[in-house]
Amino acid sequence: MITILLIRHGIAEDPRHGLRDADRGLTAEGWEKTRAAMKGLVRRGYAPSRGISSPFRRAGETLVCLKEATPEGFPVGCWEGLEPSGSPGAVREWLELIVGQARPFEVIALVSHQPLCSDLVMHLTRRSVDFKKAACAVLHWDGLRFALAAHFTPAELRGDA
Repeated sequence: MITILLIRHGIAEDPRHGLRDADRGLTAEGWEKTRAAMKGLVRRGYAPSRGISSPFRRAGETLVCLKEATPEGFPVGCWEGLEPSGSPGAVREWLELIVGQARPFEVIALVSHQPLCSDLVMHLTRRSVDFKKAACAVLHWDGLRFALAAHFTPAELRGDA
C-alpha cells in the first residue's frame, strides 16, 4: 500500500497589484501555523519519503515546512499539474505513474491548492472533504484504487482542535 498526503498550502499573502498569484508566499502567521501543522502530521506517523508541490511559491514553502518537520528529510520536486487550475483527471494519470514506481509502503506528499485539492479527492475517492489552508487528506493506494484513509484540519494537526 502506498500513502499519499495531499496537503493544501498554508496561509498566504493576499493578492495585490503587481504581485503574480504564483509569487504569493506564506505570511508570518502562515509559516508559524503551517510549521506547527506539519510537525503534527509527522507526529501522527506520516513522514514522507519524498514531496512534490505545485511551482507556486506558497506551495513550495508549505513543502519546506513539512521537510523541516521530518527528521530524515526527503527529496522535493514540483509539477505544474498541481497548480490551482490543475485537472483532477490529469493529476490522476500522473499519480498512477508515481505510485506505480513507488516502493511498498512509501509515503508521498503532494502540496497543492483549492479547488484542486477537494476536486482531486472527489475524483479519486468519491468522497468530499473541506480543505482549509494546511489541511491534509491521507489517501491509500492498494494497487487498484485510491481510498480516503483520514482527513486532518490544520487545528487537529496543530493540536488545538
